Amino acid sequence: MCVSTMFNQKSYAQEVERVLLIILLLNILVVVIKLIAGWLSSSLTIIVDTVHSSIDAINNIVGVFIIRYATAPPDKEHPYGHAKFETLGAFFIAGFLAVTCFEIGSQALQQLFTEQTRVLKINQITFFIMALTIIINFVVARYEAEKGRKLNSHLLIADASHTMSDIYVSLSVVTSLFFSYLGYKRVDALFALAITGFIAYQSFQIFRQTIPVLVDAASLDSTEIESLAVEVQGVKACHSIRSRGRAGDLFVEMVILVTPETLEQAHRLTEQIESKLKEKFGQMAITIHFEPTKPMK
Repeated sequence: MCVSTMFNQKSYAQEVERVLLIILLLNILVVVIKLIAGWLSSSLTIIVDTVHSSIDAINNIVGVFIIRYATAPPDKEHPYGHAKFETLGAFFIAGFLAVTCFEIGSQALQQLFTEQTRVLKINQITFFIMALTIIINFVVARYEAEKGRKLNSHLLIADASHTMSDIYVSLSVVTSLFFSYLGYKRVDALFALAITGFIAYQSFQIFRQTIPVLVDAASLDSTEIESLAVEVQGVKACHSIRSRGRAGDLFVEMVILVTPETLEQAHRLTEQIESKLKEKFGQMAITIHFEPTKPMK
């Protein structure tokens, strides 16, 4: 790896880490505020929303350590780099979400079907606190999305989208509090179940994205790679195509059948294929073996 690339990765890691630390402090503030609201109101819906928001803070903490490690250059023990540790961290967060959903969902069902419902203590302060958390989350999402686009950070952009989903969850919590305030006591448990289902869906989406990367499932369509390769004049066929990884950290291998006159011409063909693949799929590490149809000079 060249020195300039290492410097850019270090600078990128520092910028992303700084953004994550700022957002971490704001997310912790949101969690504390919601904890106070949940304690004052005894609302299960707010407690579920607090757990959901705490995941954001955990994501930020994991993100800080992951960025430091995942952007490290390849070494003897990890010749393909360390980027997969980011995927592994996301997988564990999804597991934590799944367990949390089960525990809170069980409480919500118990509250829903029991004869004695939870006594809620909802007032104007409760609504004010929830409104304050929505405003903070909106500021966090806008700031993180803007920084993510500026730094071209998939991690920040994805986390900003997740924070926007928190706003929708908090709005549903406010709706639940409103109906509970009007006297519909079991609405709190119903909304808690709905939010739990939403969090479970997020957990499923994370599992769906991370598991294929962790088990080295094919990340690109081999037919599409073959089509791009044979478009290069001098390439007769392409086979033994393998791919793994995720966007921004892809690895592709293939064998091509070529008709060049010299070894230099064969290398130029591989460079053209690499250029086409990177233009189509983004940055990747490509290994191309070529088999000449006739002896080369």
